[in-house]
Amino acid sequence: MGFSLDELQGKTAAWAVGLLLLIALCWMAWHRIADRREARQRIEAARVRSGHIPLEIPTVRGGLSPGRDDDAPDTLPEWFIQGKGEHAVVDEHPRIHLRYRDPNGRKAECTMKVEKIDLRKRYLAGYGDLPGEQHVVPLHAIKAARIADTGQRFNVDFWVDAVRVARRRRGEA
Repeated sequence: MGFSLDELQGKTAAWAVGLLLLIALCWMAWHRIADRREARQRIEAARVRSGHIPLEIPTVRGGLSPGRDDDAPDTLPEWFIQGKGEHAVVDEHPRIHLRYRDPNGRKAECTMKVEKIDLRKRYLAGYGDLPGEQHVVPLHAIKAARIADTGQRFNVDFWVDAVRVARRRRGEA
């Protein structure tokens, strides 16, 4: 007793095998792209932790003169010095627009001027545009952040790492 497929069953089996191969190829390509993206993010995070400030992190201009106040943000490495004796430095008090989850789990938005970054308790505290409007946002609850003035997106985790490096260089951490 032999096993035979008629023409329709043969075509259906060929289509099924082809579809499975296509799905397997897509899955492999997707994971390869995801692995590359993850590796790129790890490299960028390591660069931030070593003192590099990417373009998407909020910065201010700071001078090199020793007469500056002690709470001025840290500077970049010497190779970044530009013509006027100033560096781009991490802005620890930017005005940002946040999208986050409030303690009840609802979506919330706010625009605030950051006054305090607590790196141990992992939260941001700042004031909004209205008088008396104060916001305290845990870092884990932040879903998206933009610089309020330009609308440029930035990665909060990279920014927090850059602030941590700047404070460590100044001897505050």
